[in-house]
Amino acid sequence: MEKPSNLLLKLSRSLFGDTAEQEKFIHAVTNPQPFNPAILWMQPKPTDNPFTVEIPFFWQPQFVDRLA
Repeated sequence: MEKPSNLLLKLSRSLFGDTAEQEKFIHAVTNPQPFNPAILWMQPKPTDNPFTVEIPFFWQPQFVDRLA
């Protein structure tokens, strides 16, 4: 793994006091998890959705559909 930039280190220190949390944050930023694409509906959703969507998470807003 490459050495994180000084700005990333500074940001992690300003966000977290615990060094373990800082390291987890740096790891998450430098090694992001892939996520499926999503649609953010700016107008009412169509009645016949042309996309295959995932089951929404409990915290997911109703105007967002995660695509399969």
